[in-house]
Amino acid sequence: MVYEDIAANKRNTFFLILLIIAIISGLGYLIGEFYGEPYTFTIFAFIISLFMSFFSYYFSDSVVIAITGAKPADRKIHTQYFLSAEGLSIAAGIPMPKLYVLEDDNINAFATGRDPKHSAIAVTYGALKKLNKFELEGVIAHEISHIKNYDVLIGTVAAVLVGMIIIITDAMKRNIFRSRRRVGGGRGNIVFFIIFLIAAIIAPIAGILLQYAISRQREYLADAQAVLLTRYPKGLIGALTKIKNEYMPPEEVNRGISHLYFAFPLSIENSNLFSTHPKIDSRIARLQTMEYK
Repeated sequence: MVYEDIAANKRNTFFLILLIIAIISGLGYLIGEFYGEPYTFTIFAFIISLFMSFFSYYFSDSVVIAITGAKPADRKIHTQYFLSAEGLSIAAGIPMPKLYVLEDDNINAFATGRDPKHSAIAVTYGALKKLNKFELEGVIAHEISHIKNYDVLIGTVAAVLVGMIIIITDAMKRNIFRSRRRVGGGRGNIVFFIIFLIAAIIAPIAGILLQYAISRQREYLADAQAVLLTRYPKGLIGALTKIKNEYMPPEEVNRGISHLYFAFPLSIENSNLFSTHPKIDSRIARLQTMEYK
């Protein structure tokens, strides 16, 4: 079953890249229509999208680390973090990921990378301070499960490529009204109106792609596999319970990489901005059933 999940994630990543290449090429064509050179702009957009796809596959983990500002963990300072990651990596049968720390007082973590040999885990200072040994192990085991299943591949690639589409469409929308001043009536206005509609449609589609890059079911599976690694459901339950009771303003969360995180407090869940993660109460309820097996 695990190997089937891994193969499915690799296929989904490939199809996601093809879809985004098609979208970016289409945007290039529409922009080219306005300037009278649709094919030149289409070819240019296609080449750029290929380059970004290559870049996102091989370097997206570095981009995510840079965006979040995570710093390499120190074995002397974060000893338990290293010990837990080493033991759980051995149990999962994968190389130990690079370990990072996020300067955030909230409890959270994320994993990134393209495969188990090129992966990283980042844990917040809040998690290191507020979680006990078993709770921290539960969180790390969850992230290691995402790495082993290649969930991080599609999630990290989606973060970079969809982010590129959002940047393009935002730039297009900002320039629409400026361009109307330079172009009178007729074809120019119609083309820009079409571009505006396309941009307005693509932006939410990009958000949907981002949200569902890692489905809710993948989070449930990572929770279950984390329990198999730790043999202690209460650790993960305790971590989720503590996160649930925290508070974080929705505007503090980077939507572009929100799907990579372990979980969000109720203040984020109730904002209805994020649907990548199941409700914390639902995750806890499932984990509680595993305590008695």
